Amino acid sequence: MNHQKSRWTEVLTYILAFVYTYTAISKWYDWEATKWSIYNQVFPEWSSVIVLYTLPAIELVLALLLLNGRTRLLALWISLFLLSIFTAYIGMIMLGVFQRVPCSCGGVISALGWNEHLVFNFFLLAANIWAIFKGKQNKEQNISSIP
Repeated sequence: MNHQKSRWTEVLTYILAFVYTYTAISKWYDWEATKWSIYNQVFPEWSSVIVLYTLPAIELVLALLLLNGRTRLLALWISLFLLSIFTAYIGMIMLGVFQRVPCSCGGVISALGWNEHLVFNFFLLAANIWAIFKGKQNKEQNISSIP
């Protein structure tokens, strides 16, 4: 049973790594649309430049960290932080906190409306939390089994 839970943790981690890789590559692939999309967000323009140039790189590095067993737990915590920010931002958009609704994300995710994107993010958050919990459990079990 523990092996099966470990497998699920690995599968969920690979899903997260895939999502981060996909979003990073899709941003680079369609750079002009990404640039337009980032500059159309509701945050200050000075921060748009930072987000535009760092977010795809952060997503790709995070994906690589998720795939490495030694850095996976740390990467899951970083992922949880990023997903929480993204999800809170979507929630604020849907609650009408901002004066306008910015455009959505790029790639396949652009086909999702804000409601669907929020549900998608909640799924990723739940998977992320589960993987952290199980990853910590497995690490503690491995440490306690050392003579």
